[in-house]
Amino acid sequence: MSSYDKDRPADDTPYERMRFYIREVGQGPKACRDLTREEARDAMEMILRQEVTRAQMGGFLLVERFKGESAEELLGFADAIRAHAHQIAPRVDGLLDIGSPYDGRKRSLVVSPAASIVACAAGVPVVMHGEREMGPKRGIPVGDVLGALGVDVDAGPEEVRRSIEEDGFGYMRSARFVPNLYALKEVREEIALRSNIHTIEKLYNLAGASYSLIGLTHLPYMEKMLGAVKEMGFRRIMLVQGIEGNEDAPTSRPCRVFEWSGGEMREFRLNPQEYDLVPASQEEMAGGDAAYNADVSVRVLEGTPGPHRDLVCLNAGLRIYLAERAADIGEGITKARAAIDSGAAREKLEALRKRAGTQRRLTLADGAR
Repeated sequence: MSSYDKDRPADDTPYERMRFYIREVGQGPKACRDLTREEARDAMEMILRQEVTRAQMGGFLLVERFKGESAEELLGFADAIRAHAHQIAPRVDGLLDIGSPYDGRKRSLVVSPAASIVACAAGVPVVMHGEREMGPKRGIPVGDVLGALGVDVDAGPEEVRRSIEEDGFGYMRSARFVPNLYALKEVREEIALRSNIHTIEKLYNLAGASYSLIGLTHLPYMEKMLGAVKEMGFRRIMLVQGIEGNEDAPTSRPCRVFEWSGGEMREFRLNPQEYDLVPASQEEMAGGDAAYNADVSVRVLEGTPGPHRDLVCLNAGLRIYLAERAADIGEGITKARAAIDSGAAREKLEALRKRAGTQRRLTLADGAR
């Protein structure tokens, strides 16, 4: 029996177990400790089942944030959330999972949807995921932009699986795939800060993808996040310290990239000047609502030249390279440009719009019965 087990309460109710976990992680830098993977899973299980009080839920999430989650704790939290999720297994080769922050961004253009559609048109099957109106940032998430583009962002698991298999692209909404987690939306809003849940959402791999692209906000968090994401079943992982800490690389400056493959990790500076790209100015990078972001995306997919197109091509090229459809980033950018110039990217968007329209008609018909 470990010393931790000796200190556990004799009363094994969820209420007392959560009190024990909060004390263990919240006693300050000298007295606190990291939970084991099993303990972290137990704590998150009780939160997802709402077996503990709202005060305990918020208190645990906040003290974990201030302590700093370990990789083992992140894995335990992910174990619990994945166990409560609807997971799918699309029959495609080399699926790429895009780990965008669910609370979106406020100041900058949302590049990821257009870049992912272009990568898809170049032969990379892609799955994106998110939720609406999430705090604490409450910015524009990728799902809002995809919805404004006419893509189905409210499909159930089986429809998303078919979409990935038939059109190479799918979007997983949290409310559909992890309803127990979505049910915590008010609690997460009340604590007003990001928690470990925000991290897990970016890396939990509910579609069995082979590749993962994740935005990295805080550099000191990289090793912990990488330690967890390596256990999610991915073959190759890329963390990008991009625009607003998201997965989109800028064309106006270099950014740090961490690439994990075959058990080895390398760090490099992604310098857009090496690829003959026109930098997007501060004004061109300014954000807007979902409709504005969708309008910019449509112009790029239709072939309009300029800084926005180069921004999309850089990020699509990064995705194509990560998914091993190009030998390097430069070749990935070349394939991205070809997907736009040939009309394949525009056709991919139209195929996704057509699928969304068909699904809406089926839903209306079912409701009329």
